[in-house]
Amino acid sequence: MKFKLDVKPIIGTAMIAIFAAGCQLSSPSNTSQNNSNSTSLSQASERMSDLNLTEAQKAQMKQIREQSQAKITALLSPEQQAQFKDAAQGKNESPMRVIRNLNLSETQKQQVREIIRAQRQQFRAILTPEQQEKMKQNRGWKEESSSN
Repeated sequence: MKFKLDVKPIIGTAMIAIFAAGCQLSSPSNTSQNNSNSTSLSQASERMSDLNLTEAQKAQMKQIREQSQAKITALLSPEQQAQFKDAAQGKNESPMRVIRNLNLSETQKQQVREIIRAQRQQFRAILTPEQQEKMKQNRGWKEESSSN
């Protein structure tokens, strides 16, 4: 029996978690950080619902996520894509931790960071000032020195 797993929803979930939790691709510094990652998806979902996004905002974010997903997927080797699919099936592990465990090259890490940074900036542009403030209060994204 052959199973076919669609990577798009998994990567989409990863991107939401990355956006909402403000994750970085740096290596985890301790085990308490790794343990806290298991709740990142539920926290991300809660933070997003707190923003009261309009349908238009949701549609725009979906489009941005899909574009980012395609870019990130293109960066992964077939072997990394297979590892990501296998690890993501467990669903107890955070998407960011799964990505960290893919042994990305430094070039891949930098490219993923750039894609995520661009996505984050696009998301910010969609949000109202009130939503942006709420996101900052919830630590939904990291402030970048180049913004504002």
